Amino acid sequence: MRVGLFTDTYHPATNGIVAVVDITRRQLEAAGHEVYVFCPKVRSDETLHDNHVIRFPSLPSGLFDDNRISMFFPPRVMRRIRKLELDVIHFFTPMQVGLMGVYAAQRTDAVLVGQHCTDFYEYAEHYPHVLPGVLALATTLPFTFKFDGVDARTMLSMYRPQFGIVKWNREVVESAIAMFYSRCDAVIALSRKSKRQLESWRGEYTYDVTLMPTGVDALTPPTASQLKSFKEQWDIQSSDEVIGYVGRLGSEKNLDLLIKAFAYLAPRRPNLKLLFVGDFDYRATLEALAEETGYGDRVIFTGKLPRDSLGVVYAALDIFLFPSMTDTQGLVVHEAALAGCPLILVDRELSEVMVDGENGFYANENGLSVARKAVEILDDKDLKKKFSQRSKQLARGFSEKKQVAEQIKLYKELLSAKADNP
Repeated sequence: MRVGLFTDTYHPATNGIVAVVDITRRQLEAAGHEVYVFCPKVRSDETLHDNHVIRFPSLPSGLFDDNRISMFFPPRVMRRIRKLELDVIHFFTPMQVGLMGVYAAQRTDAVLVGQHCTDFYEYAEHYPHVLPGVLALATTLPFTFKFDGVDARTMLSMYRPQFGIVKWNREVVESAIAMFYSRCDAVIALSRKSKRQLESWRGEYTYDVTLMPTGVDALTPPTASQLKSFKEQWDIQSSDEVIGYVGRLGSEKNLDLLIKAFAYLAPRRPNLKLLFVGDFDYRATLEALAEETGYGDRVIFTGKLPRDSLGVVYAALDIFLFPSMTDTQGLVVHEAALAGCPLILVDRELSEVMVDGENGFYANENGLSVARKAVEILDDKDLKKKFSQRSKQLARGFSEKKQVAEQIKLYKELLSAKADNP
């Protein structure tokens, strides 16, 4: 098969979508398929990509971190896509490049697959300024889709002001996403939460949602000297207990919860340290909150680290904490489980590699609940060891190769159905 992957964020950005696109391409090519990536080009990026990466000049969109406005002339891009004779068009972002994928699928024989990678509905609360951009993008939909009466009614409802910017944002997200995915032959949800959410947004539209988490392979474990060096760099002693988080330090990630949990635990556990690995605009707020606890010297902020170096981070942790309620899967949860970390999550529908009481605990959305679950693990070495072993077992069931094999099976089913009903 010839597969086109369409994404509005790609290298040099480092985020979950970029990782998913890389995993998908790598495993599809390993299975013998021909893959092309359509994505933005960052002017400052001098990375040499092969001719299967088709990039468009772009500018920052101002909507979300690492999201860009690509500049291209659709008819010219269409000519190039037609020459590739793609069998499958698979988009990861319902933005400009994703729109180009939908546009192309409607004008070729390719089947169209949409993958829901970002919980825009929850982001609406934390980034309310995106509404003008989303509404502006929506004005291009009549030129992209083959419109009908349902689309016209949906568009009118999107532009009808609502009381409260968050409510309006969310209604626009629901309507626009449903309109997008109604054009797809299949929609992939990465978690039970996303599947339930997308199915509830259908309204007058119809689309099928398949639960298919992205597979993750284990990161290279650190050598003893690498782990020793990492701990020395961040003043982590052999007697310390280390709990921590890896990912973007954004307000939508619910990270205040970890500071509150630490504030409860710190005076009771003098060797406890809290580790944040990542960066973004909420870091300064978290640093200030850490200082307010009176134990700020025991809260570590490493900044962003390359993904291939995160093995040493997971090896240093006694517990991996993930308080986010806005993620669609959380690849870092999978990475941490593969590394043998016991887990504490708040979102009960986020990850297929987490089973409450088997490899970690679900906590309620408050600091005291997170703290109590952490104590339960830290105070019981046998339980901690059991959770560690079970984390690895559960995570190994969702390897890159296995999950992309499921994706290939889906592609083939869609192509067969299209051949039977041209």
